[in-house]
Amino acid sequence: MKIDKRLIVFSVLCIIFTLALFFRSSTAIIADNLLKDFAVPAASLGLMASSFFYAYAAVQIPVGMLSDRIGVTQTVFIFGLLGVAGAVFFSFSTNIQTATWARLLTGAGTAGVWIPSLKYLSIRFKPNEFAILTSVINAVGGLGLLFATLPMALLVGLIGWRLTYSLAAAALFVLILSARFLMKERQCPSCHKTNNNTETQRKQSPAIDFSFLKHRAFWRFALWAFLIYGVFFSFFSLWGATYLQEIFHLSKEGAGTILMFTSLGMIIGGLFWGVVSERFFRARRPVLILGTLGVLLVWIIFLLISAFPGFFCLNLLYFILGFSGIVFLINMGCIKELFPVEIAGTAMGTVNGAMFAGVAFFQCVTGFLLDTCKNSYSLNPEYTAYRSIFFLYLGSMALAFLLTIMMPETFPNRHPAED
Repeated sequence: MKIDKRLIVFSVLCIIFTLALFFRSSTAIIADNLLKDFAVPAASLGLMASSFFYAYAAVQIPVGMLSDRIGVTQTVFIFGLLGVAGAVFFSFSTNIQTATWARLLTGAGTAGVWIPSLKYLSIRFKPNEFAILTSVINAVGGLGLLFATLPMALLVGLIGWRLTYSLAAAALFVLILSARFLMKERQCPSCHKTNNNTETQRKQSPAIDFSFLKHRAFWRFALWAFLIYGVFFSFFSLWGATYLQEIFHLSKEGAGTILMFTSLGMIIGGLFWGVVSERFFRARRPVLILGTLGVLLVWIIFLLISAFPGFFCLNLLYFILGFSGIVFLINMGCIKELFPVEIAGTAMGTVNGAMFAGVAFFQCVTGFLLDTCKNSYSLNPEYTAYRSIFFLYLGSMALAFLLTIMMPETFPNRHPAED
């Protein structure tokens, strides 16, 4: 049986994306280690963690442009090496300043995986396969988020967080080299014509087209992405474990176990929302509305919790958060459907930049809120501190929900509003 070479390349990109997601969220489970090792307050740790997302956001437009111009192979290779260097530097960091620069480099490097992968899907597969395959790559990548929870907590307990990071960096380096070899030497012959056409379009287009910025609909999608992704990942990738440890006095392994349910929710939800959007609703906006509403309800429940609700309740809440929050994947399909394929990489890169700018913003703000409230004279300053960030999350999700109602429908064969 002949193997489809497109699927080989797609599989390699999935595995690289798995490690990229691991680096993105792994600081949550070692946040207490970092606070002790670097002897810094929560605001400083929030700034360090946010540097990853600021860098990720800053390079999204260049990544999109490079994906359109020089192709997936070169983009993934160049940025992948930057990610490896950043992970190695982080594992050897001795102070918060060095760690911040290392996380910034890691963020910039791992930024060169997701958008090139989406670009690859948009030019190698049929339009009606895009949403489902996007869900697949995210579901596989979700294994990286899963490893960054309980498995990482156990591994850190055995060999420490520095050696854990070094091993992950080595694995990424091997994968980047493998991807370079596979995508260069084993390219799908049936796609050769598409590559030539794409290359011709690059040469004929002297300037990058930013016309998508003129559409009001684009800014609605971008702001929604800023809010939902910023809220979701600022909690999951930084405060999700420390909240359980400080408020309910759980162990690192116990917190990692609960955090793992968010990863499971993302893996299952990633597949669910893509299939439901493509096969059941045959629409995008209802899915965005339902997912945003799910995240909104989670923060309402978190605000109502005043005592330990039990492991089942916490596992369920963290699962729903991941299951609903992963709906942001559908947003990329909307952007891809709104604009022509020639500028799809740049448009998706811009929205992806908004998403990571959101995480950087919320991590800085929540770190400041936690420090401020913990230094207050309330009877339970830790509880007050986390309630303050939950109120911020709730207000942001309320605004995101309103934005979903105003979004145009972009599903193929339905004519999106000219806006």
